Amino acid sequence: MTRTIHSRLFYLLVILLIVCSSLWAEDVRVDRDELASIGDQSIKFINYVGPHEFINTLDQIRGIGRSLGAEITPQVSGEASLGGKYRVLHIVNPEIETGLDADIFIIEASAAVDHINNMRTIIAGYLETTYGFSARDAYLVAEFVTYYNAVYRGDMEMVIDRYKGPVVDALDPEKIGLDTHYSNWPGKTQMLIPLRSAGLVVDTGAITEEEVIDEMRKEDDMGLDSRRDMVELREEEIDKEQVELDDRREEVEKQDEAVSEELEVLEEKEQAGEELSPEEETLKEELEDEKAAVEDEKAAVEEEQKQIDERTEEVLEMRDDIAEDENKRMEESEKEATFTSAPLVTPVWFLMVDDEGDGIPFGRVVMYNLEDGKRLAVSNVTAVRGRSMAILPDSLLVIAGKESGNAKVRLMLLDQKTLETQKEGSHDVFPGSLMTVKGSDIYLITTDNGEWRLGKFNTSLDRTAVSEVAVEPWTSISFDGVSLFIQGATGEILKLSASTLKEEARLE
Repeated sequence: MTRTIHSRLFYLLVILLIVCSSLWAEDVRVDRDELASIGDQSIKFINYVGPHEFINTLDQIRGIGRSLGAEITPQVSGEASLGGKYRVLHIVNPEIETGLDADIFIIEASAAVDHINNMRTIIAGYLETTYGFSARDAYLVAEFVTYYNAVYRGDMEMVIDRYKGPVVDALDPEKIGLDTHYSNWPGKTQMLIPLRSAGLVVDTGAITEEEVIDEMRKEDDMGLDSRRDMVELREEEIDKEQVELDDRREEVEKQDEAVSEELEVLEEKEQAGEELSPEEETLKEELEDEKAAVEDEKAAVEEEQKQIDERTEEVLEMRDDIAEDENKRMEESEKEATFTSAPLVTPVWFLMVDDEGDGIPFGRVVMYNLEDGKRLAVSNVTAVRGRSMAILPDSLLVIAGKESGNAKVRLMLLDQKTLETQKEGSHDVFPGSLMTVKGSDIYLITTDNGEWRLGKFNTSLDRTAVSEVAVEPWTSISFDGVSLFIQGATGEILKLSASTLKEEARLE
């Protein structure tokens, strides 16, 4: 009889192990349902395109996220940081039943990330290391993380409504989410990666719901590649979940059969009027508890089967939507290929401001056709500084860049017709400098020996002269024949030679 009781206890432990291992296997996973519910706002990220001193490799960028992930244990709350530039708060509170846990991905003020692809690569490296995603799947999820955080930028009401208290308490209302302009990322970003701690697998249902797909359709390629990848990911997950669920169902049916048989023996003995021994009474109670646990597990299996069936339907609908959008793109391509006579073009160039940039605007050059008012081109360079540009015979001269990380502020020449970059200067210049063009000479504020000086450049962006004295970087530049006048660093007005930039006199 003792052996029988022990065998019953073993079966009970097996059932509990099945349930617990299902929860444990998940650890803490990204809640893709929450990532997908981003509404119908239009998201267009503006990346830094301008001068750099050096470029990090993809492995170096991914390594940032991997280093952070290596410091995190998914089952418990923790914190990871790297060089004072990137930080992650991993907040999990299983004792709180309502709301979402989260990773808060923080971009510190000294961080140099300025392109959305690099941002996603860092997040992907973190997801790979922390949650075991493949590189492909990690980047796919990271893409949606950035969209999600851009939509909910500064939305404290949403955070309070959906997240657990400890997550809410860790956030700064002014930094929640991700701004669409790269200049507002360092020191102003707390991205949410929503997490949950219940269920077998990550739910990819809502991350691909209609609102998200509508947002991706606004991209030039309608997000078709990412959507196809997501369909593949979801199908792989569904197949894996179905196999695991079938194994659970088979195991629980075996346990149900074994428990029912043992319990039936004892019940028949009671029905025959026989009195159960104390050991048999104990065994019966244990079997009844085990039977209840089995029934709970059977109900959980059927509920999960229902969810898998719903996800399967969603994936089929996604495939239909992708096919429909592919047909639309083909039709549009055929229309674009139809020959039309060339329109009359009278170009005008304009410096469009995208962001204030802490006092000195960041912008792009746009070109319009005055004949019909249509936009003809937009510069790839997104970090044009100041409020002016110079129109040269065959190109446009702009100051572009930023003073952070490995980026630099320098002169750039853009092609007048395409606005593509023709050449980048090699000397640092003041972001808010005025540009004065006299013939083939360009005058502006540059740096030399750690001080702001007046510099003279040619149309090839070579620096041909630099003043010996420091100047006020916000100075104006006035010309008088062969001389020019500027304001010195200590406030006096300086008269310089226009050809050599040597000091000729100081005005009282």
